[in-house]
Amino acid sequence: MEIIGSQRTSKADDVVVSTLPLYRSAPPELEVRLEDFELFAIHRLRVLKGISDGLSRGKKPDEMEKLVKDLWKANMTHSQALELNKDLISHFVLRLVYCRTEDLRKWFLSMETALFRHRFRLQTLQAQRALLAEFDLPYKAVSQAEFESVKEKLVQVARSIGQSLPSADGIYFKVPFEEVPELVAGRKVFLQNGNAYVAMNQVVSLLVTQFRSHLSKALVLTNRKWTSTIREQEKERLTPIVEALSTSYLGPDYSQPRESADISLKDLDQVANSSFPLCMRHLFEKLREDHHLKHGGRMQLGLFLKRYTKMDKEIECSEWNGVGLKLDDALAFWKAEFSRKVFSPAYSGLGIGEDN
Repeated sequence: MEIIGSQRTSKADDVVVSTLPLYRSAPPELEVRLEDFELFAIHRLRVLKGISDGLSRGKKPDEMEKLVKDLWKANMTHSQALELNKDLISHFVLRLVYCRTEDLRKWFLSMETALFRHRFRLQTLQAQRALLAEFDLPYKAVSQAEFESVKEKLVQVARSIGQSLPSADGIYFKVPFEEVPELVAGRKVFLQNGNAYVAMNQVVSLLVTQFRSHLSKALVLTNRKWTSTIREQEKERLTPIVEALSTSYLGPDYSQPRESADISLKDLDQVANSSFPLCMRHLFEKLREDHHLKHGGRMQLGLFLKRYTKMDKEIECSEWNGVGLKLDDALAFWKAEFSRKVFSPAYSGLGIGEDN
């Protein structure tokens, strides 16, 4: 079954349409310009790498949902029809890019699964149910009689994870426990006779397992097609783009000098707490505390604090911008710190020229 977008479900005169496709197969009717082929892929890649960065920083689920929403809005949002086309095209282009090695497949699979999870949670309840119907899972909702028989256990689980208590009109699905490993690992479901009772607000875990399984198999098949036919057939046109995209740099452009605001001495402590990397913050705090640093520490912190200009021949890389202290402010800063140590009553005055 080909799924280009989520099918419509009607109730009375209402029509519910989900904007989250399942990527079961590439839409053959879409024509893509070569410029859009690369541009759409880069935009989606920014979303995936933003998700990767958020996960590596240990962001919480609610923070990740906000991050995904902002990333999608910044890179992928257009009118509904164009956005759906861009979504489909960019996914299948990156599937081609990241199918080529095991490491690339593993990264793409993890990031696309995370993207699907958070986009599903941002859907309306009606759209979520439409997507659930599209997966055509062989699991039925628990009957009222069975719900009443396990209601007490379901209440205990809901209380333990801080969720709202199950009600008679709530929907639960009974599925084999191996289909929802993350819910089982987090003790978020009630298990009985090898089955897990999954609430409607937890069904994303069930769909994510199915989505990941399908995408994993599709990546292997795409790799076979790439190596057997596509790479050679498209060696003059698409192959260079595909092979370059996986290593594309998507960060800020440092090729041009950037205007930056001057940092004054009165702002230095605030900037240190909010923006210094840990190693520089540690040196800065030790200097404030002891009013002394060894030679290596002075060299590192001094270079970090200064503002590089074109006259700094020893620093040729334009990304070495430093904090931005002017020369006069830097001299005043070091003079103020070291003079406290030199003129302290406890200072012995010996070994001034030694680095100890």
